[in-house]
Amino acid sequence: MKKTGVQHRLTRVYLVQLLLISLATVLGVWATANIIEQVLVKQALIKEADHYWSLLEDNPQQPRPNTRHLLGLLTSDAVRDEVPKVLQSLPDGYQRVDLAGERPIVYIESQQDARLYLIFDEKRVSVLAFLFGILPLTGVLLIIYITSFLGWKKSRDLLSPLVQLADRLRQTPVDDPSVARPDLSRIDADTDSEVAVLVAALEAYADRLVSFVERERQFTRDASHELRTPLAVFRANLELLASQIGDRPLIGRMEDTVEDMEATLETLLMLARTEQIQPESEDVIVNDLAVNLIERLHPLAERKQIRLQVRQTALLTVHSPEAALTIVLTNLVRNAINYSGSGEVTIVVVDKAVHVVDYGAGMEAEELARVLEPFERGGSHEEGGHGLGLAIVQRLCERYQWKLMVTSEPGRGTEVCVQFA
Repeated sequence: MKKTGVQHRLTRVYLVQLLLISLATVLGVWATANIIEQVLVKQALIKEADHYWSLLEDNPQQPRPNTRHLLGLLTSDAVRDEVPKVLQSLPDGYQRVDLAGERPIVYIESQQDARLYLIFDEKRVSVLAFLFGILPLTGVLLIIYITSFLGWKKSRDLLSPLVQLADRLRQTPVDDPSVARPDLSRIDADTDSEVAVLVAALEAYADRLVSFVERERQFTRDASHELRTPLAVFRANLELLASQIGDRPLIGRMEDTVEDMEATLETLLMLARTEQIQPESEDVIVNDLAVNLIERLHPLAERKQIRLQVRQTALLTVHSPEAALTIVLTNLVRNAINYSGSGEVTIVVVDKAVHVVDYGAGMEAEELARVLEPFERGGSHEEGGHGLGLAIVQRLCERYQWKLMVTSEPGRGTEVCVQFA
């Protein structure tokens, strides 16, 4: 049971409650004992002494108090009771004294030449107090403890399905949609209880979510397949047009747009496949991948009058599917080429990270805040593209737990960093 769990907190509250009840009981008994001894017994002995003095004044031969619990001794000119030496040296007043191996309460009072000693043995009174006070109190405490324990146990039983539900949801791998649906069939909840209602609602929500994810995958696959054919026809007609009228800037821009759309469709199709069937990971040398990417995108960069280069300060190896890493770097470099305008795009390979740096127009803070959202494009909107590149990169980075960071400054360019765990 986790220390932050509701059951642990319930147990802690129960133990604190028992501790406070016990502490209050001990303090109550101690206060009661002190009140009895310092107030009731003391006042009783003072009254007893006053009563005896009044009787002695009326009858000089008045015998001293001598009961089962109280013994009176008197010393005067006429009476010489045998008083223990330990009492003779004591001052007047109320006190406890070690006497014959016991500690009775002694009250001493002097009047003129006479001195009265009242020795009170509270042992039997204490026994009566125990029988009629402590035992009933103990019974009440036992009842409180037992009912508190039963309440604590019942609360744990009621919360147990909720704890099971929380543990099951905590163990569900939400990062993988294919197994993100939790199995809640083993949650032991009473029918019509709040937990049962919650389980039913979560199962219905999970069914709708899985259905939605599956529809999205199916749409991505179907759309990717359906759009590839008209793009292929469009590319073939562009090549035929270029052969008839020659290479023109307008035809080059159209070819760049077709290439971007083809790359986007391939990426979406691959994402739809990899989310359904997880590709095997392997050790990919990012340095070699960056060099190959420069060679592959060189024609696009040349048409844009962009110089591509790779700067390496470390040998970087990443354990991941090569296709996913290729998609990430391809989209980042394509974006840099499309939005830098002209100049230079650099891939910097460092320890545990790859930086793609361009020296184009850059972005304002408002554009930078939206640049990772789908269909949002930074920089000049006159450039080709669909605003999906960085959104796809972010999706893959979240899937493989890579950290994506984008920094930009107007007039000085943009830098995108992918940091690998």
